[in-house]
Amino acid sequence: MRKTRRFLPLASALLLAGCQTGGGPIDLEKISFGASDLVNPSFGGLGVEWGAYEDTDKLMEGAWDRIETAMDRLKPARVRLMINYDWFCYNFDDHGNTDKNDDTWSYNFTNTFDCLDYCETRGIDVAFGAWNVIGTLPETNDVWGMMDDVSSDPRWAKISADVLDMLVNKKGYTCIKWFVSTNEPNWLGVAGSSKNHNNTFAKWEQGVKNVRAAFDKIGLSHIGIIGGDTTGFEGTQEYFTGIAKGLTDVVSDYGCHLYLSNIAIDRGTLYQKIIGMRDEIKKLDSGLLTERPADVWEAGLLDGKTTLDSQTTIATDSYAVRMVDYTVQCLAAGMNGIVYWDFDDAMHFMYMSDATYPKRWGMFSTLAEATSQEQELRPWYHSSTLLTHLFAKGNRILSPAQNDPELINSFRSLAAVSPDKTQAGFVAVNAGREAQTRTFLLTEQVSGDKLYIYNFGEGTYRLDENGFIAPNEVIDGSLNKKFTVTVPKMSAIVVSNRRL
Repeated sequence: MRKTRRFLPLASALLLAGCQTGGGPIDLEKISFGASDLVNPSFGGLGVEWGAYEDTDKLMEGAWDRIETAMDRLKPARVRLMINYDWFCYNFDDHGNTDKNDDTWSYNFTNTFDCLDYCETRGIDVAFGAWNVIGTLPETNDVWGMMDDVSSDPRWAKISADVLDMLVNKKGYTCIKWFVSTNEPNWLGVAGSSKNHNNTFAKWEQGVKNVRAAFDKIGLSHIGIIGGDTTGFEGTQEYFTGIAKGLTDVVSDYGCHLYLSNIAIDRGTLYQKIIGMRDEIKKLDSGLLTERPADVWEAGLLDGKTTLDSQTTIATDSYAVRMVDYTVQCLAAGMNGIVYWDFDDAMHFMYMSDATYPKRWGMFSTLAEATSQEQELRPWYHSSTLLTHLFAKGNRILSPAQNDPELINSFRSLAAVSPDKTQAGFVAVNAGREAQTRTFLLTEQVSGDKLYIYNFGEGTYRLDENGFIAPNEVIDGSLNKKFTVTVPKMSAIVVSNRRL
């Protein structure tokens, strides 16, 4: 049985005085979204990690129906879909010599690619790629000898081109827009294994050059390469710098993975760090954020992460609120898209010695072994649904001056307007420990005479009879008229001129 959330009354107001900045006084209580606040004229969209299921035998009965229903309501603009080449490469033969260019192997593409079929019919953009080079899985042997050269191994580019040739040229998947040439190349350890990636930026650089050339040769010049799909700010800064200096003709997307602590979200540190990194890379590549957008291809929180790569706080309202804040900070800093980690607990597993453990980090679970509570849609599925609808692909993103962390580091807001101005709204998140009151106004004229108000905090959001997010209130009004609201502590509010 699905839970019904009680709607709690808004807390009392806390009025904050304006602060003085170099540009003059800014009234923190009155937030106006206008043309000068534009940070992205055509947003790339929000999405979710939805990889090929490693073991479909572990799924519950009727799993695919549940998956499609949940994905239909979430309506992501993009999906990151990763596989392992070990799944379909076999019959390796080195022909008795050390020349890797002479090596041969066979393919067995038995995967049904249900995820790709779904994305193709729904118009969802896909970043397709492989986790790591063959031989890195703890249960496999490095018979290919790819560990020394990793993705710079010439066979890596050949396999990648063969896979994309099969998917795009032969099977006709137009949804695949990007390729991920190995996951987190700056991360050297393999969990549960004594093996080592032995990677460097130079090896990764050679690898993506090889892949780019192999793609272009078979007519796949339109498939962009994500670089470097790195994890953490330090490793990302290194790879982004290298890309900006010499790979702008090879890499089409500055991509990274960012997992943050609760305190980094609450204090607005994520926003500040992205701004700092963005400004440094912009000095080297003037095409950053325009010709080459920047995206977060794995997004999540660290507090609560276990050694089995699961998240113990994933079912809490606080996780949901912080992921709203995470999204606001990234978009306000100019990121073109975010892919949340991840959709379903049943997708990925940890291999530890002789045991296998699912990575419980999804928006729900279709594992047969999952409890009824785990199978239920988690709070951050519902908050993410609000965001994927509000910040739809192609919308204009507006970030007001009040988001500057030097003014206040616990309250942030962001607005979105569709190109035809028929859909618009804003989100405000209060990471503070006291309620805060703000008056909002969208100065750009948009249609609509109703306001759909969604409250998201501890026990405040509502679900409809189908178990999906529903507005707390629907009132007569316009985004072009002043709207005053008090946002309780550690909560968010979304206001739209259409039901999300």
